[in-house]
Amino acid sequence: MITLFVNGNIHTMDENLPHADAMVVDDNKFIFVGTKSEAYEFLSKSGAEYKEIDLGGKLVLPGFNDSHMHFIHFAKSFKSVSLSGAKSIKEIKERIKKSLENRKPGDTSWLEGEGWNQDYFEDEKRFPNKFDLDEISSDVPMLMMRTCFHIGVLNSAALKALGINKETASKYGDLVGLLPDGEPDGIIKESLLDNTKAKISTLNLETLKEIIVTAQDKAFAQGLTSVQSDDIGYVPNYDYDLLFRAFSELESEGKLHIRLGEQCLLEETSLVKKFFEKGYRHGWGTDKCRVNCIKLLADGSLGARTAALRQPYADDGNTTGLRMFTQEELDELVLLSHKNDCPVAIHAIGDGAIEMALDAIEKAQKAYPSHNPRHGIVHCQITDEALINRFKELNVLAFVQPIFIDYDMNIVYDRVGKKLAETSYVWKTMADKGIHVSFGTDCPVESLNTMPNIYSAVTRKNVTGDQKKVYLSNEAMSMEEAIHAYTVEGAYASGEEDIKGSITNGKLADFIVLDRDLFDLSCDEDILETKVVETYVDGKLVYRA
Repeated sequence: MITLFVNGNIHTMDENLPHADAMVVDDNKFIFVGTKSEAYEFLSKSGAEYKEIDLGGKLVLPGFNDSHMHFIHFAKSFKSVSLSGAKSIKEIKERIKKSLENRKPGDTSWLEGEGWNQDYFEDEKRFPNKFDLDEISSDVPMLMMRTCFHIGVLNSAALKALGINKETASKYGDLVGLLPDGEPDGIIKESLLDNTKAKISTLNLETLKEIIVTAQDKAFAQGLTSVQSDDIGYVPNYDYDLLFRAFSELESEGKLHIRLGEQCLLEETSLVKKFFEKGYRHGWGTDKCRVNCIKLLADGSLGARTAALRQPYADDGNTTGLRMFTQEELDELVLLSHKNDCPVAIHAIGDGAIEMALDAIEKAQKAYPSHNPRHGIVHCQITDEALINRFKELNVLAFVQPIFIDYDMNIVYDRVGKKLAETSYVWKTMADKGIHVSFGTDCPVESLNTMPNIYSAVTRKNVTGDQKKVYLSNEAMSMEEAIHAYTVEGAYASGEEDIKGSITNGKLADFIVLDRDLFDLSCDEDILETKVVETYVDGKLVYRA
């Protein structure tokens, strides 16, 4: 059935036709975009029957595309203990205890929680440890993750279940926190935390399908029609076949509506080789679920001081953070993916990790110059001008999360010093240089809510807190630039700019309707009040407020 949408304030994000007030959808694609009178003429000539929907003058945009998040983690987080916003270790204990009280007697399965941040604690600004958790239970194994998901804390029951003790801790190096006597203190980091999450995951096929459907509805309410997601580490033992089967079955059943591009976390050469040998490649799949790239983690997070810097932390001269690979190891992984024409998306927050990532990409490009996968760096927070220029020179994508400055503006000067802090989080500079900058949220590290992300990009102000601050006002993007990064650049980042990202004839009919005009607001704060009222995928309504 052909559908005519009229009386819309349609910002197409197509530079050849920036604005329209009507569009026609047939099957799942736009077949006409233009004025209302032109649309009637178009349909009259075709002679086809159609239904008409009045958009009531509301702002219409292409569907938003979150270029980096953790969709399955977000979906399963509804079953975890929420520790977000906890003001003390005492409050963390209280929340965990309350969750345990709701359990059936005798249930000693793993209990997971997430979202704590020691910088917000009002009692002791330290990481929780096994002693804190042991006060709650010595029988139920627990994993409680910091908001960045690069740090977790285990209780004694969990350490025992995982075989982490004084004798075995040394094999994990800096990934296990130790007490003065050599006993583990319960803190685990980075790849050990990732492996733990995969090992204790209880998700099966049916549970996966159930939570995917629930989570996609949450995404639609934020205007997200596409997400690019790192999910493999959240299924049992990194079973990506199970993950893709869940998506495939939902699509066959007509229940998968959101478009998912998988950023596949595989950090050993043998695992990447096996992945390719099985036939997985960039673009494998359908327009609802596909392989986008190989995901690699080069360092940790700024808040936990595990982001890899080139110089010691300004507020802790004893560390430069954690490098998850040697340069040689990273070079090998990037080269393997590059020669298989599959992009890599490398998590790199610190300038040291970013430099390593750029070096590895440059070596791969020189080794196989005829191959041109669109490699990218995820987060790319701590930078200087030379690093930014290398992004452009190497045509490296920047997957950024504007909402990060809400918290990071409070710590970046302490962590890296004034000079480096003022050349970091510079998305406008990147975009002005012609670097492809796409927006994501890293959800559930941050909320998947789209308006706070846009607000952060165009105002450079904090969203939370009683007092408004501004971080590097010269890096504020225009609304046009921000929406471009959330739509067109998201599609480019996944190599799908020919089929989505703008409201254009022939492209997939994914679009959203908002309750106010983001391009004509009375004040910045109105951005945060803006709501998505309708979301369409394939031209079909999938969400209405």
